[in-house]
Amino acid sequence: MEKRNLETCIVKLQEAESDNEKFAAMLMVAKTTKSSEMTTEEKKRILDAIGLTFLIRLLKSDSHPEDCSANIYKSMALSVLSGLCADSKLVESTSLYRILKPLNEIIVTKQSEELENMVNDAFEVLKMFAGSQQGIKQLMDSGTIASLAKVISKDLYGSSKASDLMTYILHAMRPCIWTGQGKALEKMLNFYAQNMEENQNQEKFELCNFIALILRVMPMDEIDMTEKQPWKTSLLKGIQDIFSSRLGEAQREPALKLVASLIGQVGMEFILPPNTKDNKVLLMIIHLSCIEVRITLENLPIQKVCEKADLLCACYHLLENIIIYLTTSPSLLLDEKQILQLHSAMLGAFHSIIFFLKELSDENNPQGQYQNPVVIATVRVLGAWLAEETSALRTKTYEILPFLLQICKLQLEFSNELSSNEKNIHADRLKNIKREIDEDTQAMSDALSEGLSLEEQNAKILEVEQDNDEKVKGGEENKSVKKGNCESESKTKENGKEADEKDIKGKSVTFKTDLDGENSEPNSVDNANSEGVHVGKETEQMVNGTSKNEAEEEEAEEESVYLMDQSTTSVDLLRFLLPGLCHLTSEDDPRKILVDNELLPMLNFYLKRLLKRYFRNDSNDNVVKALELLCNIFLNFAVIEPGLVRKSDHLINVTIVVMEAVPIVGRKTEFTPLWLKMVTLGMFYLRHQSSAIRSVAADDILVHFFICACTFVKGAFINSSKNRKKDVLTVSPHYLPFWEEASQLWFLTIQAMTSCTSLYPQLVKATLVSGMMPQLAKVFIAVQGRDVGEEVIRCVLSLFITMAHCHEQVRNVIKTTGGLQLSKIYDSKELRKELGIAEKGGQEKKS
Repeated sequence: MEKRNLETCIVKLQEAESDNEKFAAMLMVAKTTKSSEMTTEEKKRILDAIGLTFLIRLLKSDSHPEDCSANIYKSMALSVLSGLCADSKLVESTSLYRILKPLNEIIVTKQSEELENMVNDAFEVLKMFAGSQQGIKQLMDSGTIASLAKVISKDLYGSSKASDLMTYILHAMRPCIWTGQGKALEKMLNFYAQNMEENQNQEKFELCNFIALILRVMPMDEIDMTEKQPWKTSLLKGIQDIFSSRLGEAQREPALKLVASLIGQVGMEFILPPNTKDNKVLLMIIHLSCIEVRITLENLPIQKVCEKADLLCACYHLLENIIIYLTTSPSLLLDEKQILQLHSAMLGAFHSIIFFLKELSDENNPQGQYQNPVVIATVRVLGAWLAEETSALRTKTYEILPFLLQICKLQLEFSNELSSNEKNIHADRLKNIKREIDEDTQAMSDALSEGLSLEEQNAKILEVEQDNDEKVKGGEENKSVKKGNCESESKTKENGKEADEKDIKGKSVTFKTDLDGENSEPNSVDNANSEGVHVGKETEQMVNGTSKNEAEEEEAEEESVYLMDQSTTSVDLLRFLLPGLCHLTSEDDPRKILVDNELLPMLNFYLKRLLKRYFRNDSNDNVVKALELLCNIFLNFAVIEPGLVRKSDHLINVTIVVMEAVPIVGRKTEFTPLWLKMVTLGMFYLRHQSSAIRSVAADDILVHFFICACTFVKGAFINSSKNRKKDVLTVSPHYLPFWEEASQLWFLTIQAMTSCTSLYPQLVKATLVSGMMPQLAKVFIAVQGRDVGEEVIRCVLSLFITMAHCHEQVRNVIKTTGGLQLSKIYDSKELRKELGIAEKGGQEKKS
């Protein structure tokens, strides 16, 4: 009977020739059918037969038949929609989003008892949209969030339903989705913050949870932070009231979550003077956070700890922020007692954190822990501590280093799993990693040879190769090679096929860099020639982009305010340990533990992964900072453990990757700290690995890298008048913003270059092509010693002397471009001797 009624209704709807006939057929549908007994397909047929356009007209209609309710048409349309839309699949499979704007108008209309049923029906439909990600996106695009905010802030009928709906949506959607919704969220924030300030009962703490949710997703760049916002005043007053009171466990949790969200969005300064009278509120918050961490980690089993994950991660977030603030911001002006109390509280909290991780490591089950959000959050906050403090809890920290590396290793492997077949996941992952790593340098080399380096560089290198004995004229050598003249990316892509067809001269090698224990060792350099493999195609992927999954993971990681907002696959855990690893690798005991536990193959792999992300988006500050920290770690090994650098195949592979990446990094962002650090790192490693690198690296890769190093060395200083009559030595504007750091790198690079001069013939080509020696001579002759530091001129003269001693071509260039004058100005007898003019000069003096 039901099916027959349904078919009859559908026929009547389809045959209706006027609005009145269609409306009558709708009434028949409402009376003779039950939505709960219909399938999704049957509901869709009814909607199609009625037509969305007709329903929207009814929802917008203000007319009505005589002796009928003024809202009869709207009411009927909503009744039909609320019945049919109880099926979320129907929302996803049709164009129902078109009805959202009329629904928005209904829920914010000045209401009466007559309209309450309509509003209820409207919320039922909106609730169905909120049941899926696609539906929520449609709610946002249709302005529903703003309407819900209006209902809540004006306390209209249905405000409790609006609040419940918003709570669900806030939980469901990632922060980046809320772009464009700032004003709507601000309305709600003002309303709830005022309520929280005024309430002095348990409702105050219930409001904390909802406000924390809003703050977590609030796009702060859409809010005018220059004005004194009402919500800021209310929240500050409410927080001061809360933390000046005695709090039980039920009150501490929402209060700490709120403060963590607030500080994450507006900064630690919000709860510091002059916004507050003193630092007592901040100190109380930190003390309570530390206590909560200790209570949770020391007294509860892992299962119970996971149940308190949200609270624990809020406390971690507060600890991270206070560590960052204390190390980068102005002094809090604490007295000695407060400093001791704060340090003692944080020491206790991190002792508990290390204790918790040690217990996990003793279970010997890293496979069961590396995806646990609590474990990941705990490792991350420990990374923030180790970045600034490695002396306290030193012994305890060393004990968990192997476990930390194991967790990072497993997570790196997991993030690269692409296969859905669980039985083959491990094998497929290793196969993919091997293929990518084995291919990476070939594409880098191809890219450098075709389009990613200067045409001028290539032409000059070819000239030198064709006639190695021909003397290069001084005028040609004075030409400065600048990366800014390189061809565009589009031209590079057009020439890609041609580049792929070119063979790379010289020897090459495959380096296996899987993260698994027995497979982690690369092929030995001694066997490189027999392997006969090119160094890989990963750079092509680096330059042209990465997989969708990786892009989504990166986006999720960067947008997250709370640790618990991130999936375990999106948290780049190793990145948070890099600052601590910088400190630890500079100390003998922890460095040995790290090396023994496969730190080097992991960093080798991670370097390639970061470069891949960098070439997709060089404005990602987190990736840039991570690459800089990696360079610092590798430089630690160069300075402290040159023997390890010399013999480690993993570090030899790092050198190859760095050499290939430097010209591309320079092409994207030349004269940045990252580029300079990579140049310095490459030069230092080449200094120690000459025999190995000469046997595996192609000539063109070495030449292109050395050209970059020469560009760095020659471009650091210029001669400038500085409003004086005579020129003085001045730091180049490129380096001036970060000269304190760049100056150290410049000295290290020029020292390493001096050592490499006799080891690499390719350095001669680079020196001639770049015009480094003529440019340096020109600058230092022009300034006549004015404002030239003793250490600077000593390094420069050492380079000139070594170059002149080792290579006839370079010596001739130095002679013809001011070498004698340079030696006279700075009284360098050794340089005059190397230029072969000492005896002649003595005879001239006699006469």
